[in-house]
Amino acid sequence: MNESENMRAKRNLDLVTPGERLGVIEEFQAGGGTYVEKGVIYSRALGKVIVDLERKRISVQPKTRIPPLLRKGVQILGEVQQVQDKMATIKVLSINGEKLSRPYTAVLHISYAVRGFLRSLYDALRPGDLVKAMVIGDENLPCQLTTIGRRLGVVRAYCTRCGSPLTYNRGRKILECRECGKTERRKVSEDYGAI
Repeated sequence: MNESENMRAKRNLDLVTPGERLGVIEEFQAGGGTYVEKGVIYSRALGKVIVDLERKRISVQPKTRIPPLLRKGVQILGEVQQVQDKMATIKVLSINGEKLSRPYTAVLHISYAVRGFLRSLYDALRPGDLVKAMVIGDENLPCQLTTIGRRLGVVRAYCTRCGSPLTYNRGRKILECRECGKTERRKVSEDYGAI
């Protein structure tokens, strides 16, 4: 039985388990829920095999929910926990829009906060701020983040004097408190106020 015949037979199975051999890259493209090792496509999850013979693609539709992971390139929403001159710790609340039941902790270094020079990370964010960031390093824990980019940065902030939500004055490019009148600066995302 060749690989294609084997896949036609396997397609009729209800479930495959993680690590189960599904095919080879000479005959199929690896789709979602799979991984490739030494030219062989394996199942990454417990689930149903989906074989698209027209597109020569094989994937696995998971039967169980795969928790989101902090990987390089994913976008996170997090709450700033602690800020020092050069480093901030951020509690990751969601990954690519999917809420986490158990938050992760990640760090933001001053050199990845804004383009150009920043005297102190306090000029970009403060404890309690909600930030949209991207993971740029996942080799070591905690993961490294960046807020460089127009859609990355603070999306919600609170007055450091009275604790009221700050509104963004786009014309002056400054955050203002409607309660006490204080103005503050942050590394503001284009999406400020939308989240």
